Amino acid sequence: MSEDYLDYRLIRDSLADELEEIIVDGALGEQIESICRACAILPYPDVQFPIITSFICSPVTLMSTAGCLFLWGSSGTGKSQIATIAASLYNADTVLANSTFASLRNKIQQERYYDPLRSEFERNFLLVWEDITPNLLIENENMLSLFKVFNRKNSRITISSQTPGQNMIFNAFALKVINSIHPLWTFWELNELKRRMFPMWFKKRQSMTSEEYAGNQFELSELSDIEDINLGKISSRLEMFWRDMNNCTNYAQTKRGLQKRKQDIANYRLSIDVIATHSMIYKSSMDNSIKVFNHYWELAETKIFAVSSGTEQFLDHFIAPSLESKTKQNKQATKAGFPELIEPVTDIDPKTLKIAIETAKNDGYLDSRVTVNELTNLMKNRGYNMINVNGKNLWKQII
Repeated sequence: MSEDYLDYRLIRDSLADELEEIIVDGALGEQIESICRACAILPYPDVQFPIITSFICSPVTLMSTAGCLFLWGSSGTGKSQIATIAASLYNADTVLANSTFASLRNKIQQERYYDPLRSEFERNFLLVWEDITPNLLIENENMLSLFKVFNRKNSRITISSQTPGQNMIFNAFALKVINSIHPLWTFWELNELKRRMFPMWFKKRQSMTSEEYAGNQFELSELSDIEDINLGKISSRLEMFWRDMNNCTNYAQTKRGLQKRKQDIANYRLSIDVIATHSMIYKSSMDNSIKVFNHYWELAETKIFAVSSGTEQFLDHFIAPSLESKTKQNKQATKAGFPELIEPVTDIDPKTLKIAIETAKNDGYLDSRVTVNELTNLMKNRGYNMINVNGKNLWKQII
């Protein structure tokens, strides 16, 4: 009966190209990095690409801590390309934002073992989750707890079972790759995730400065699409690399060496396991690998975490002229002898702000709709609370 049908999966695989010409000679890390570089353009590529490569090649089976690789940037900047590469290295699929907690839990359980039914023989894997929104994590405690898991020893999540009076224990320890157009670290409810993430900055090519673009090996028109690339060979190389007992032993020895250099390593607890991976897959000295990661964290603090979201930039641009305008009006009212017309300078009319936000969204200044929760959080971060004054709601700055 099967002879009457075509296996289109095999046809797709045969059409995909190994694209050996884009894979450079050298260590495993250099080869996988060359694939990432052929599919995406990043600001400061010589700083960011080695971190991305080290993270997605890390052996979760040997790690004590498992952070999150956070791919952040506006739409159409290559986030999904890198996310797909990460998933393809483990022959896995990416997960969409509308997935339920139960489906994520089951996926982690299935990907963790070669034999998931018996929970035997662990293997290396990644959970790759695309198009995350802040509310998805803020409004779902189970989802947020999944991404807050960091230490192997504290990775058990207890959830209720269908059997009355009994709970289920779920091992949530996993390396996670997520992408979003939202800078999640700007939301106070998600502040704990900042200490668990490696943020990667994606940006449209046309808006990059020459300094940011320097080091990229391709122009936008020259990039390859990961959907047209078969990563079967490089995926097998990665799997066999970590099935080599010598590499596992050397990884453990490298970690012990790094533990003695704790004072030299930025973000030590988050970085140590991934630094050990970098040293192994790039055949890099411990000193050089530490230097690579310290350089990255310097970039993250000065260029990535410091970059505000489009909504934040809009609010700051809206508030400053509003304060200047009211100050000018108050001076004119005082000069004209009408002190009763003077208004509190810092008060902001919510309706005026809402109209301004809608206009900015329609004009393309903002990438996405601004939710009430997001706006409330950002205004509170700027010292404003919504207060009813004589029957009228106002954003008032609380000193």
